[in-house]
Amino acid sequence: MTLVNVAKRSGSVTEKTIDSQHLLEMVNAARKQCGESVVRNNVFIDRIKDELDGETYKIFVGQKNGADIEVVEMTIKQALRVAARESKAVRRSLVDKLEDMQVIQMPNQSNSGLPEYRRAKAAQLNAQALEKNIASARELMTMFPRLGDAANQVIVATLVNPLIGQDIVPLPQIEQRHYTAGEAGKQLGVTANKIGRIANKHGLKTDQYGEFFLDKSRHSDKQVEAFRYNSEGVKALRHLIHGADVA
Repeated sequence: MTLVNVAKRSGSVTEKTIDSQHLLEMVNAARKQCGESVVRNNVFIDRIKDELDGETYKIFVGQKNGADIEVVEMTIKQALRVAARESKAVRRSLVDKLEDMQVIQMPNQSNSGLPEYRRAKAAQLNAQALEKNIASARELMTMFPRLGDAANQVIVATLVNPLIGQDIVPLPQIEQRHYTAGEAGKQLGVTANKIGRIANKHGLKTDQYGEFFLDKSRHSDKQVEAFRYNSEGVKALRHLIHGADVA
């Protein structure tokens, strides 16, 4: 472990390093936001030394309120490990800020790595959003198990393609027209409610006569499974309504 004493060192951040005073300010600011008590400098210094035991870092003599204090200078990587000792809420705030500091550009340096870091960060966030959307798609399919393959494919395509930037999940080809209960009712001269009653009574809500789609409820903003009828379904409804008195 390398120890260097230099008089009157104030809080600062240089290329890929940070001193304990600056880090402590960040920790205590995050702790206050999370409703946690602040940490005293001597306690924080002991914590740093314990975490970095056996490693190389620098110790300076600093000033606080007119008194000499120890100040530790460490790498951002070491600071990240010190920050990892904090609670989950505090740690989240600190890690993002410390990672940003890893790409601070020193004077007269042309390549700070900032563009690469930003691209990597954007890719990471995009991957997290993609994972979240895939989980949402699975949840929807679990909530609405009667949805057909085409409807499930639309869900996945809608949630995944915009994040990928291309149509990696194609929208299903429409091979035949499907009609809502209202549209079928207009063709047959009856209400949508009557279409639904007849279909339920005679078991028409099957793959032979149509398919379940995800739709908005007529009475709220909730999404619901709604059966839509293909041409065979409309034909069967026409026979039941006009070919026999079953309504």
